[in-house]
Amino acid sequence: AKLPIPGHGHVVLGDFPPILIYQIGEHETRILIDIPDNLPSASVANGGVKGHMRNVVLPSLPECIRPSFEAALEKGGFRSMPNSFLRPVTNRIPGLMFLGDSLNMRHPLTGGGMTVAFNDVVLLRNLLSPEAVPDLSDTKLVLKQLSKFHWQRKSLISVINILAQSLYSILAAGDPNLKVLQRGCFRYFQLGLIDGPIGLLSGIIRSPLVLLRHFYSVAFLAIWLHLTSKPIYLLPLTLFECIIVF
Repeated sequence: AKLPIPGHGHVVLGDFPPILIYQIGEHETRILIDIPDNLPSASVANGGVKGHMRNVVLPSLPECIRPSFEAALEKGGFRSMPNSFLRPVTNRIPGLMFLGDSLNMRHPLTGGGMTVAFNDVVLLRNLLSPEAVPDLSDTKLVLKQLSKFHWQRKSLISVINILAQSLYSILAAGDPNLKVLQRGCFRYFQLGLIDGPIGLLSGIIRSPLVLLRHFYSVAFLAIWLHLTSKPIYLLPLTLFECIIVF
């Protein structure tokens, strides 16, 4: 597909769940379409998932993408995957190891799964190295190292998990309060304040305090934008709405 800005990810927003479009190769593009349970436009009466993609998604896409998307619709063979949230638990099963999404899942919108999986590999490489575990048949020592693995990975996965779930909620924006936060989030990015969020998404920055600082910054900016967008005679109501948003 021909993208508006090649080599960049594209998020399509509207009165429907978010759509993510990104290249996975020079001549191959992937589109992620979120279809929540009981979505009216994806009901059997409206043609199911294919009906939602044809009637809602297709008209919402940039003009340059539509021909490729329509051709893919005709071809069929869509890959579907249910969204799941799986909290991590300490592995105490001898002879078994879980990594990446098999151990812990979050919303796929931010693509954090591969970041977490690669981080797990690096951690286990160190924890199960010959220096740390001379004999892998020493089950007691291996399980001890896996317990360390469970806690050492938390600094990264907690940041990525919270960010993934929060960004999805903001981008999906199913109620007016989240729409206020969505506007603040976009304005925050437009101001050029993207290094921190990108560092958090990519796993380079692992500090929950940095995540908290950006969350509060977005929230206060969203409240300020909402406050200044309303006429003065609606100030009491606007202040109440700002409290609800926060």
